[in-house]
Amino acid sequence: MTMVRFGPAGYPEESRGKPERVFEILREAGLNALEFAAVYGLRSTEERARLVGKLANESDVSMSLHAAYYINLASKSAEIRERSKARLTKALRFAPLMAAKRVVFHPGTMGGLDRDEAYRVIKDALREVRETADRSGNDILLAPEIAGKVRAFGSVEEITRLCNEVEGTIPTIDWAHLHARSNGGLKDRNNYLSVLTGFENDLGARFVDNMHFHVSGVTFTESGESSHKPLGGKWGPDILPLIEIVSEAGYGPTVISETPNPIRGALYSKFLLEELEASNK
Repeated sequence: MTMVRFGPAGYPEESRGKPERVFEILREAGLNALEFAAVYGLRSTEERARLVGKLANESDVSMSLHAAYYINLASKSAEIRERSKARLTKALRFAPLMAAKRVVFHPGTMGGLDRDEAYRVIKDALREVRETADRSGNDILLAPEIAGKVRAFGSVEEITRLCNEVEGTIPTIDWAHLHARSNGGLKDRNNYLSVLTGFENDLGARFVDNMHFHVSGVTFTESGESSHKPLGGKWGPDILPLIEIVSEAGYGPTVISETPNPIRGALYSKFLLEELEASNK
């Protein structure tokens, strides 16, 4: 099988927050990725973070860390911008303790700024965070995510430009968010291929070698994302064309499920790839 990694966003509910049980569940399920969800703030101690990293390494689980939802690098409030940079800097400090290779985050809302000004403010903030991390020898990747709301910062074009202009950044492609903000635009293979080809052309090996995907079903309005839903049901996007492209191209992304039951979503995604590759033997 193509070396694609699959896993959930956040700890499985049945783990009751116990790291040892988390990795047991992943091993039992045959999953080998996990996105540590610090979406309501990074409250872990360094000792606990090191335990997570030790268990991940022992279990061959590829780790990422999702920073707080309330990061907003384009806020009109200078205080909020400074707190947001501090949260990202802290996430970059904790990531290597957890054996995480990247910090996923939402750059922020527009904050009343126009898109050009928001882009400049976010770019400058990320460069400052990156420089702070680099001075301490931190090579963890910052992974800004495609946003699900139309008015939020985080279109494909904005994320591409950001990753081109800020060292040490890669995109997180949240396919459900992209489907929602494009009003159901991920309809077929060509839609997926266009996005992947665009990122590969603009970012080259840095993108191909560090592909990071979020998958789920999604409901949306004209404003964008409403809620995440299971995969493979009545909700789009259909990820089968994406998995076909991954298999045919030999890509090796990490695929993180953000479905309401993320373990089930990760297993569904893995099943699609296994079935495709078995049928092609």
